[in-house]
Amino acid sequence: MAYFHSYIALRAFPESAQIPIGPLKDWGYLGVNLFFAISGYVICLVASKPTFSPASFAIKRVFRLFPMYWVAMATIAFMITIGKYRPEPLGHFLYSMTLLPQSGPSAYDVSWTLERELVFYALATVTVPLAGIPGLAIVLTTLAAAGWYFGNPWSYHLLSTIHADFLVGVVLFLFHDRTKRLGTIAPIAIGMAMLAYTRSHDFVFSVPLCMGLILLGMINLRLPWDRWPLRWIVQAGDASYSIYLLHYIVFFWAAFISARALRSPPDWLCEPWRFVTLAMCCVISVIAWRRIERPMIRLGNRVAGATFGIRDRVSAAFTD
Repeated sequence: MAYFHSYIALRAFPESAQIPIGPLKDWGYLGVNLFFAISGYVICLVASKPTFSPASFAIKRVFRLFPMYWVAMATIAFMITIGKYRPEPLGHFLYSMTLLPQSGPSAYDVSWTLERELVFYALATVTVPLAGIPGLAIVLTTLAAAGWYFGNPWSYHLLSTIHADFLVGVVLFLFHDRTKRLGTIAPIAIGMAMLAYTRSHDFVFSVPLCMGLILLGMINLRLPWDRWPLRWIVQAGDASYSIYLLHYIVFFWAAFISARALRSPPDWLCEPWRFVTLAMCCVISVIAWRRIERPMIRLGNRVAGATFGIRDRVSAAFTD
């Protein structure tokens, strides 16, 4: 997804100077679908634990999503103030900070995906305690099918084919033991081949199916992730939320700097500038993960633990 938007950082260069990586340039936006599938799988890992509590889950998700998002939105507010981002009505900007569903675009372009994430979290919070993870799969199937049948009407993101992306992650969790034998290479290769084929021969829910196969291979992948240089990939994965939130902002400022500082940069500098900007985005995001995201996650865990520790002590006092 970051590479897909990296053209923003190259606005000081003529388009003829760009030598993009074709598949990432054309299909990079599908990274969002893979992200949704991963989210479906990860949330099932959390919700399947015997200690799962809807309220505790909700508290931890709030501390996971909102602090870094509000940092990004504060940056956008600053950019609006100095005239470097499109103006937004105050009411719309404040509503966008809640990540509640809205029929139009958010004040910050990339946050439309977070609205869908929040709806999925709400569905998991309500459904899993009542019907378990199989029940969640049924709910997502129903909503995705209804979204397809009715053409994704405005329904606060409930009737939406996007739920199929989360669904494939849930299904992979449910059938993980039966799919281990498929290994890593075959699912990823088939998924990538199908993805390439369906870009010109598309059919209903082709993208979730392809992403499910790719994710299956990723789940089955076993490597020494604690060793260098693989540890860099782990760090990038940890910082992926910050990368997603901040890449738009980093690319904008990269374009501004290249236009002002370099004025008329030579064409040969175009692609090096793209990758320098991508590297800076990763560095900034890793710092954000360490300084903002990780402390907030720990705080959320403490708040959830303290809240339910008090509840349990109060409950024990009344039952003794």
